Amino acid sequence: MGTQDFAKFVASQQEAHVKAEMDWAGLRDEWLKNLDSLYQKVGGFLQEYIPDSISYRFAKIELNEPNIGRYLAKRMDIKIGRQRVCLFPVGTLLIGCRGRVDVVGSAGRGQILLVDAKARGASDLIQVRINTKDSALTTTSPQNLPASWVWKIVTNGAQKRFVDLEKESFTALLMEVANA
Repeated sequence: MGTQDFAKFVASQQEAHVKAEMDWAGLRDEWLKNLDSLYQKVGGFLQEYIPDSISYRFAKIELNEPNIGRYLAKRMDIKIGRQRVCLFPVGTLLIGCRGRVDVVGSAGRGQILLVDAKARGASDLIQVRINTKDSALTTTSPQNLPASWVWKIVTNGAQKRFVDLEKESFTALLMEVANA
């Protein structure tokens, strides 16, 4: 019976492979567009301090993700006096979200995620279902469901909560990672 089960498994994987044809270049391009929208939003938050107190620039970095391959993305470098904070894009092929950007300063780091607008914390990203028929665990991700994707800041507490990306929350994050 084991060989027969394995044959069914192989057949199901072949069907799943055909159904799961992904437009990897399209996914990458959508991610880069979302990244640009993040940078535009951040630039708007900082606008009143430019050029007197704050400056920022962009640098190209190379990312490498499974199936997408190597590609160039922009890193945002923010300079506040002697402090420098960098927004490093991590990628788009992540569990439960459509993208992650690490915010790195001299005193620490934070994260900004592209998540479903309804998500309030990390526990909202993955749901576990128990199939009582065969006692199997399966996970589903909101990525597979229709969603409205927005950028949110991840809190650094024990319970990872998501805070809407707004001017006040972003400037608080900048101060946290820059040790202000």
